[in-house]
Amino acid sequence: TVLSIVFLSARSRLSGISILMIFIGLSVYTIGAWSRIDAREVDPAFGRGEFARTTVEGIKDNWATGVGFGNFQKAYQIYEKEGMIFSKYVNHAHNDYLEIAFEGGAPAILLMIFYFILLFIALSRIRRHPLQKAAFLSVSFLLIHSLVDYPLRTEALAMTFAYMNAIIFHNGFAARLAQKNELIEVDHNGGKLFVPIATSS
Repeated sequence: TVLSIVFLSARSRLSGISILMIFIGLSVYTIGAWSRIDAREVDPAFGRGEFARTTVEGIKDNWATGVGFGNFQKAYQIYEKEGMIFSKYVNHAHNDYLEIAFEGGAPAILLMIFYFILLFIALSRIRRHPLQKAAFLSVSFLLIHSLVDYPLRTEALAMTFAYMNAIIFHNGFAARLAQKNELIEVDHNGGKLFVPIATSS
C-alpha cells in the first residue's frame, strides 16, 4: 500500500521506475517464499517448481509453434515424470507466461515481449496522470501474480485487465494534459460569471 501511494505520487520517470522495480522485487521475493512453504506442505518435489520445470521441457520440444492453445493439460502429461503422477492432475502450469509459451510457441513469446515493450514505453508517458498510473499499477499486480498462478484465466480479472490496458494506452489523457484552462468573464442576467475555456499550451 505504501509503495502504491508513493508510486502514484511520483512525478519523474526515474523515481516511478525505481519504485516499480522495488515493488516487483519485493513481490517476487514474497511469492517465491510463499511457494516454497506451500510446496513443503504438499510435497517437497511436487509444486510450482516442478510444474515449471516440466513445462520448460515441453517448451524446448515445441518452441516453434507450441502445442496449441487449450492443449496444456494433455501435452503436459507427455513430459510429466512418473514419480510426479498423483491422483490430482495438473491442469495449468501456475505460471501464465510459461503456459502461453508452451501452447503458443515463438509467436506467443514475441507477442508477450512486444506487449511488455509497449507497457514500458507507456510508463514514461503516463507519469503525470493519476488515473493511468493507477491502471498501470493494477496491471502490474496481475502480471506479477501471473508468475505463480493464472489470474487472467478468470473472466472478471481478464475483463479488468483489458479495461485497465485501455486506460493505459488511451491517448486522450495526454491530449487533455496538453491543454490548460483559462477563465473568461461573461455577463449573465446582470451578473458576471467566470467560464473556463480550453486552450492549447
